[in-house]
This record gives sequence, structure tokens and C-alpha cells, in this order.
Amino acid sequence: MRFNGINFKKYIIVLLAISVIFIVVIAIIQPVLIKAVWAKYKSTDHFLTLQIDRRIRYEASAESNAFRVSKALSESQYVVEHVLKAKFRKPIAVYVCASQNSFNEYVFLSKNVVGAVYWGKLFLSPNAFHSSSIGRLLNHELTHYLFYTHLGDKAHVEKVPLWFREGVAEFVANGGQDYTKGKEIFELMNENEVNTYLSGELNYWFLSQDASDAVTKNGVVNRVSYRVGGLFVHFIYDLSPKQFNELIQLLLTGIEFSDALQSTYEKSTHSLLKEFSHYLTQESGLSD
Repeated sequence: MRFNGINFKKYIIVLLAISVIFIVVIAIIQPVLIKAVWAKYKSTDHFLTLQIDRRIRYEASAESNAFRVSKALSESQYVVEHVLKAKFRKPIAVYVCASQNSFNEYVFLSKNVVGAVYWGKLFLSPNAFHSSSIGRLLNHELTHYLFYTHLGDKAHVEKVPLWFREGVAEFVANGGQDYTKGKEIFELMNENEVNTYLSGELNYWFLSQDASDAVTKNGVVNRVSYRVGGLFVHFIYDLSPKQFNELIQLLLTGIEFSDALQSTYEKSTHSLLKEFSHYLTQESGLSD
């Protein structure tokens, strides 16, 4: 195809205009996608390496928080590996951000969460050191990290449903099997958690693959979903610890969750949820 000078300029202008329109449309209808791409390629080169523990990197004014991480990181690594009976396949990399705004540039789904694993890095915001135990938070996030090191960015999201990713992270953060030892799961739940689950209000949680469902409209973690989802994982464990451990090992090889669950428990998520509902209903003194 031959162009004269004027037509070629028009062609370039039209092409640029179409490209701009395309980018604007994508930004409007898929803002999370744009943020995800931006976050993935945003440099972390300015983070400094903590000399006493080179697994930890921090922004210049976050050194004290980095030291706090160093005191808990090895213990958390042990807890995760012990509970899940699996080892990390890649070195742990923790990035301690100096501000919530800095954290938000790497963790694109919510501006109010305090810790998250993205693109093979565990990011912590300053608020991670103001709320719950840093050890518990590390146990939760390192569970995600362990799955990432076995399955990669894509497969650990596509093959393991959201509710189980967060539920098993809570299971580990709670201390694994010891959390329910000698106790009934019902005893560990408050009235609101039981009623919210039995009302069907959390049904979406066990169906969703949208990571944004992990937070509320205000951008904070949906505590009830996490709490009940975690206790449901404890319920599954207590049904058969042996089968649960086999389930985890199958998932870490890349087997899709529904297939791994069927192979170990010979049940579906739906049937296990029905058992959980029946259990809570009976313990509550309600009728099915």
C-alpha cells in the first residue's frame, strides 16, 4: 500500500485517535485491569534491603517496621510450612511500605487493606503494625505466598476458589488444627456469624472468583466472610485431617480445587456447605 505525505499523516492521526479511545474505554470499563498492569510493572528498586534479614525490603522511613517483621518472619514461615506440610519453593520477599498511599500503588484492589501478595511480593502497609498481631498477619499472607510459589500468579487464583484461598489462610493464621482442638466450631462463632451464614447472606462468598469480593464497598476486609470461611475450612479439616492434608498436597501440584476435593473427600463444595449448615442449625437449636 502506498501513501502520499498528507494521507500518511491522516492515517497516523486516525490510528493514534483510535488507540487513545481504546485506552480510555478500557480505563472506564476495566479500571482494575489498568491498575493491575500498572502495579505489576511499578518498580520496587527504591526499597532498601534489611541487612539482618535480606528477605525483607523497606522504604526509607519504614525501617522500624521492617525490624518488627524480622522478629516474626522466621516463626511465621515455620508455622505455615508446619500447618500445610509443605515448603516454600521460592525465597520469601517482604516489602514494607512507608505509607498507605505507597502500598496502594502496588496493591490495586483496595486502598484500606494492610497486607497482600501480588506478583510474587508480600506488601505490608504501615497500618499492618497498628491493628492485629503482625505474626498472625504474616501467617495469613505467607499462606498465600506459599501457594504462589507452587502454582504461580495465574494458576493459584484460577484453580483455587477465592473462599478457600482466604479460608485456608485464616485456618493457618488461627494456628491450624490446634485452634479447634477439644472445642466445637459452633462455640468459636458468635451469634452474628452464625446467623449471617445461615441466612444465606454469605452464599456469594462461596461462589465468587472475583478478588474484589474480599473487601467491602469501603475497601476494608470483609471480616465476617473471612471469619466464617476460615471456620468452614476448620470444619472440613475436622471431618478428616488425613484427607485435608491430601487435599492441600493435590492443590499444590496444580489440581483444580473441585477435582482435588472430589478425589479426597468424594464430596463437592456444595455438599460440604450443606453439612456445615446442618451442623450449625443443629447446634443452634433450630430446625433444618
